[in-house]
Amino acid sequence: MEVRLTTQVSLAEAADLICAVGTVNTVHLMGEPGIGKTSMFEDIVVRTGLKGIYIDVPNVDLGDLGIPVPNHETKTVSLYPNAHWGFHTGEPLCIFLDEFTKGSQGVQNMLHPLLNERRFGGDKIHKDSMVITAGNLSGDSVGDSMKAHTNQRLTKIHVKKPEMGIEPDGKVKDGSWGQWALRNDIAPEVITFGKEYPQILASYTDPAQAENPYIFHPKKPIVSVVSPRTLAKASNIIKQRDKFSSNALQTALAGTIGETAAKDMMAYLSVADTLPTWDSIMKDPSNAQVPTSPAALCILAYSALQRVERDTIGKWFEYLKRTPKELQSVFCLSGIKSDAKKALMMTSAPFVNWMRENQYLF
Repeated sequence: MEVRLTTQVSLAEAADLICAVGTVNTVHLMGEPGIGKTSMFEDIVVRTGLKGIYIDVPNVDLGDLGIPVPNHETKTVSLYPNAHWGFHTGEPLCIFLDEFTKGSQGVQNMLHPLLNERRFGGDKIHKDSMVITAGNLSGDSVGDSMKAHTNQRLTKIHVKKPEMGIEPDGKVKDGSWGQWALRNDIAPEVITFGKEYPQILASYTDPAQAENPYIFHPKKPIVSVVSPRTLAKASNIIKQRDKFSSNALQTALAGTIGETAAKDMMAYLSVADTLPTWDSIMKDPSNAQVPTSPAALCILAYSALQRVERDTIGKWFEYLKRTPKELQSVFCLSGIKSDAKKALMMTSAPFVNWMRENQYLF
């Protein structure tokens, strides 16, 4: 059965909703592949303190969930749940049934009582437990299906694809992928690439993106595309690129984010590899090379944001003041958005002085 919703929410809004009503309503998250639904579940586990139970529904069989055991005295059968999932423990759980709409009908049927009755087999789970299901949009054409009686037991919400969200002046929009990337140690080259190519996170549901070569299109099957998930995987590869050949790098990127994005990313990496090293900046901040390319400057800013610490921030600002004001803005505005660096920045004399001198930028 196809479900179409005209309104959408961000991942942050979806998380707020689940935390508010997740013990009484099962929220079903619908969205394009790789947009961060699973990562959001992990955040909810941290936020609520519940024990997280992740079930990759299409990849489990009935026997992975539990087995019927006969009682010869009563001549009845009871379902013994698999201890791995913890349904038998009686403790509050946050259960995430990922790709629920791709599971076999038998597995969906066994999990179905969790959705409304909060029951597995013959046993109720703890009343404070949350159950979340997820799947892709019916228009994604990736094998999602749901029975009508299941629809009636779910609160279905369309989760929109996050935007890149990094503006030219360095401001980062709340709830954007750029904000998540800055908080999660994504390679600066990937962040800069996304800043310069924001269309890599556009949605195929926007008619204007019909010819976008980077993204998932259900009518144009491509093995690898750009998504928040694949950008994070590309970051892992890029961070280790000094350990293998350039050809292996491009091949790995193509197999992660697609051919078009890989070629464009390689051009960015060639710029990044000409930047002054961190050691050279720390040794001689007054004379270390200052790039002239806007892309190189942006990569340098995000790289410094990941590396700067209390004992190096003074020398970094000495170097930073030799760069264009745009780079200074990108670094400082991104820094105050970073969970890892905000406290350092706000208690650092060089940063406080820069803020005082550049109030007009805010």
